[in-house]
Amino acid sequence: MRFLKSMAGLLALACGTALACGTALACEAPVSVCDHDPGRGLALVRAGEPAAVFVEADADPALRHAAANFAADLARVSGRAAPRPASLADARGELVVIAALGRSAVLDDLVARRKLQLDGLQGQWEAYRQVVVEQPWPGVARALVIAGSDRRGAVFGTYELSARIGVSPWAWWADVPVERKADVFVGAGAGARGDRPTVRYRGIFINDEAPALSSWAQAKFGGSNAAFYEHVFELILRLRGNTLWPAMWPPRAFAADDPRNAALADEMGVVMGTSHHEPMMRAHDEWARSKGGAWDYAKNAERLREFWRGGLQRMLGRPDGTPFDSLVTVGMRGDGDEPMGEGTAIGLLEGIVSDQRRLIADATHRPAERTPQVWALYKEVQDYHDRGMRVPDDVLLLFCDDNWGQLRRLPEPGARRPGGYGVYYHFDYVGAPRSYKWFNTNAIGKTWQQLDLAHERGADALWIVNVGDIKPMEFPISFFLDMAWSPERMTPAALAAYPRDWAAANFGPARAAEIGDILTRYGQYAARRKPELVDENSFTLGRATPEALDGGDFGRRVAEWAALEARVAQVKAALRPDQLDAYFQLVEHPVLALANLYRLYEAVAWNRRLAPAGDARANAFADRAEAAFARDQALADQYHALQGGKWAGMMLQTHIGYTGWQQPERNVMPAVQRVAGAAAHAAVARQLEPAAPAQAITLEATRFSRAVNGRGLAWTAIPHLGQGLGAMVALPQGRAATTLADGLRLDYDVELPQGADLRLDLHLLPALDTRGSGGLRLAVGLDERPPQELRLGLQPTAGAEQTAAEKAWAQAVKDNDAVLSARFDGVAPGRHVVRVWRLDDNVVLQKLVIVPLAGEAAPRGAALTGHYRNLLREIRPDISEADIGARLAGYWRSLFEGDAEHRVVYPAAPTADGPAAYVLDVGNADVRSEGMSYGMMIAVQMGRKAEFDALWNWAATHMRYASGPRAGYFRWQCQPQGCARDAVPASDGEEYFATALLMAASRWGKGLGLYDYDAQAQALLATMLHKEDMNGGIVDGVRSMFSPAHGQVVFVPIGDAADFSDPSYHLPAFYELWARRAARPEDRARWAEIAQASRAYFSKAANPETGLTPDYAEFDGHPHVHEGHEDFRYDAFRTAVNWSVDQAWWDENPAAPELSRRLLGFFAAQPTQPYPHLYTLAGQPLNDEPSKGLVASNAVAALLVDKPLATRFVNDLWALDPPAGRWRYYDGLLQFMALLHVTGRFRAW
Repeated sequence: MRFLKSMAGLLALACGTALACGTALACEAPVSVCDHDPGRGLALVRAGEPAAVFVEADADPALRHAAANFAADLARVSGRAAPRPASLADARGELVVIAALGRSAVLDDLVARRKLQLDGLQGQWEAYRQVVVEQPWPGVARALVIAGSDRRGAVFGTYELSARIGVSPWAWWADVPVERKADVFVGAGAGARGDRPTVRYRGIFINDEAPALSSWAQAKFGGSNAAFYEHVFELILRLRGNTLWPAMWPPRAFAADDPRNAALADEMGVVMGTSHHEPMMRAHDEWARSKGGAWDYAKNAERLREFWRGGLQRMLGRPDGTPFDSLVTVGMRGDGDEPMGEGTAIGLLEGIVSDQRRLIADATHRPAERTPQVWALYKEVQDYHDRGMRVPDDVLLLFCDDNWGQLRRLPEPGARRPGGYGVYYHFDYVGAPRSYKWFNTNAIGKTWQQLDLAHERGADALWIVNVGDIKPMEFPISFFLDMAWSPERMTPAALAAYPRDWAAANFGPARAAEIGDILTRYGQYAARRKPELVDENSFTLGRATPEALDGGDFGRRVAEWAALEARVAQVKAALRPDQLDAYFQLVEHPVLALANLYRLYEAVAWNRRLAPAGDARANAFADRAEAAFARDQALADQYHALQGGKWAGMMLQTHIGYTGWQQPERNVMPAVQRVAGAAAHAAVARQLEPAAPAQAITLEATRFSRAVNGRGLAWTAIPHLGQGLGAMVALPQGRAATTLADGLRLDYDVELPQGADLRLDLHLLPALDTRGSGGLRLAVGLDERPPQELRLGLQPTAGAEQTAAEKAWAQAVKDNDAVLSARFDGVAPGRHVVRVWRLDDNVVLQKLVIVPLAGEAAPRGAALTGHYRNLLREIRPDISEADIGARLAGYWRSLFEGDAEHRVVYPAAPTADGPAAYVLDVGNADVRSEGMSYGMMIAVQMGRKAEFDALWNWAATHMRYASGPRAGYFRWQCQPQGCARDAVPASDGEEYFATALLMAASRWGKGLGLYDYDAQAQALLATMLHKEDMNGGIVDGVRSMFSPAHGQVVFVPIGDAADFSDPSYHLPAFYELWARRAARPEDRARWAEIAQASRAYFSKAANPETGLTPDYAEFDGHPHVHEGHEDFRYDAFRTAVNWSVDQAWWDENPAAPELSRRLLGFFAAQPTQPYPHLYTLAGQPLNDEPSKGLVASNAVAALLVDKPLATRFVNDLWALDPPAGRWRYYDGLLQFMALLHVTGRFRAW
């Protein structure tokens, strides 16, 4: 019933356009709409005569506009003009009164005489109440009072009633006819009808409006002027929206193009703003018109401030000098909706906002916080926010999607700020990987899932959506604004009913169910792949034989569209003639046009398949393709001819002939070939089953065998969401992560006809990690096998797809499908159970596909399989995942946030690039590249971006050489105050820096400037490998960090220190990652060679009896004698970690397990326990003190040995507490990383 309140207008119409939904009770409910007098009912129309409509002469202009439109609506319904008495003394019979609290003597009078109760309405935002009042004034038998808590509340109460009497919000914009009625009554029972919105600001953004809307508006209205915008404002208000970002593609500028635009918006009650990149109520094109110079605040601040001051002065446009209702965009992007310059500093951006707020306060003569403001975290601006940029709490933070319908970030549950949070969403977009502007391709199920998530996470101050040209986005616009009015009422049941209800509101109830299903299927089919992305190569064709052609997957899709076309024609035949134009716009044209596009490209595909073989059937397909291309234009022409040419120009958007992301200049017929001869036939046998690998088993997600709920969450099927029958989501959304122990899962029973190694593909809706924690997790298992954790780590990009996460994102949005895979070897035939566990929120499962892997070699190593051993729990099942999480959190608090006895990470003075921090070697009172890079590695593994950025900022600012032969290297040692002395580089710091940056790029995207992690990592990798080439040889003793002759890391790349190595610097696990991610192909091959050289080196450097390795060693593995470093000392603790992690991740070194067995066997046999930590390579102790750092490192070596030997070393690690005191730096960092390794949480991101 909660949804019925929100959707009352649509549902009343669905029951019969003012009929009583089959019962008298509906007519007796307060202010319900009926087609007969329910007794004591108020007649809005009686025997064709409409009621009078009254609004006070001094009422707000928004009410006067709404009253005039409501009177016109009564005239449409009744066929006669509605009386408009100038005063109550002139009113007779029955009356509709529209008024707002606080500005209405009429309401005050009724309340004072106790004719009307409006308790609780005062002070609400945009609320309304509809009440029938008996004998309110002499001569007036009854009055329907529509009282608003404010002016827009009264407007919404008025238009809500218009919808319920049969006037669609789309009556003008889609030519939806109004059915004539002789009688319309509202129930006059005791009580009232009312509502109020949940989302404060609800609006649309007209964008990307050329060539369609712009051409149409110019031809019909002479431009984007007040005559045009009056229709836009009315539409928004009828849909219960309140906000508009106006059209802004050059040469359009809302307030400058027509001085009446802004004034009319305010008069009608619309809140005006400017888009995410147009600050201070100025359109982008106005800056070009002003010839103000560079759009660069660092160089042109005064001109920009003067420009912005003008926008604010214009906003103060009411007769009394007060501002129009406005939502002021603050902040700044680059010119033309581009990112700011590469080196843009957070301090500059915060200064811009501060200056803008001073301008706001100066212009309005009141504190800035009294003027609503919004800061849009769009594209790279979100990176600034993630790096610590902040604006005052009264500014609304607007989170954005990835331009393809996936929200990028949302507030944490329970987060509060006075300005609130909002979302900016897209139904239309211009940009990579492909612009999509032609048609509505937005399935409302996906929109619901993302907006429901936003609502559950507290983003309810502003919802605004890019709608392109408005048309043909009518259906998703309605849904967006209806859901914005009351997200909590848009339940899954309400979502399922919405298409039918919307169809009823626009076409009546008779065919509503059929039209609603057509809308649903159209939305699903169109969203599978944007039509701009469809071409002859999009889908596979089946086999071609001389006798027949198998349509394959392409044929299946063409057949689906053809079936939908047939249903459209069936429904059309049953409609009234006056409904056909609206039907063509809202239902028929989109289906016909997309069905035709699929036929076009299928014909091109067959033509190009058959023509090279000289098959004459190619000619028939060439003919079909040309016919389809011609029909595309004919359909647009038919649209333009509707209503005597009312919509001429609205379908000018090009959509055939894409060669890049940008739209083609004109539609281009795809090339076809003709061959000699003629074919008797060229029929395609449609393959109606989806194409799938041989013997693959597809399981629709909604057809689960068992659902296990818990922790207040329940698995819910959402029909038609995604590619197939529907999708599964755990509701309510927005909740915290769950664990395997919570057991929230779906089970799928499956019968395997034969045994095999299997790959399980999970098809998910594309989604992003809105918490910034490094991806979305779920787990899968088969029968009782250990679950495998999978992670969806898509990373949006506005341009080149460089990282794996960016490429995965681009493919996912093109396919509207994201696939994660797990492998299960040696699966026997027979009955099995596939299990899928919820771990993170925002994971939506579409289907599962089980694929036999006959002859396909299994990937080896955790980095390839995604299955990282939790050795601790294998040995200690009594330790829970929650226990491990708590222990890791404790290490983080101790080392990164602790007191003076525990912490090693300290905040430093911020730089121009944001907050900074350093890792202190407490015992030596210095800052080392080793510790800084370890700290960054721990931060990226823990998903702590802010701390990662602060450490990287300090390292890059203070430790990195900016010029000279060492440029790009890092000083190995500094002081907390900076790096006064010229310390040399040490290779291990650079290795960890580069790897941590690559992983950060994978977890969090590239970022900007200093925080473009991938670019920073690539520059460092190139420097390490090619320094001598960069310098033109060895200059001032500076060498490459990897010996060109030996293919091994050097100890220090300066002078003679580059002539030997350090076994603990050999990190083949990292090199293998570099071999896959380095920008240069030739470097990738070199890193692979270096990885193999290091694997072989471990066997040479390790003592054949003890497994101990020296601190320093020659390139042939022999100890390098230097001040005792030929022995097993502090550096050497880490060597076994390196070979063990490499083998665990990549499984490329068969000698590594024996190295670990030898080493741990040596320590297990030590006569004193705990054992000393310094030895000769032969095993002679050099001291008698234990070391927690060595204990931690040996636990990582246990990853490669059998459990009897591994157990004591892993237990020793678990028994340790975070260290305190002078030597906590090295021990603490090694302990933290070791615990991440042995619990499967240190990953090759």
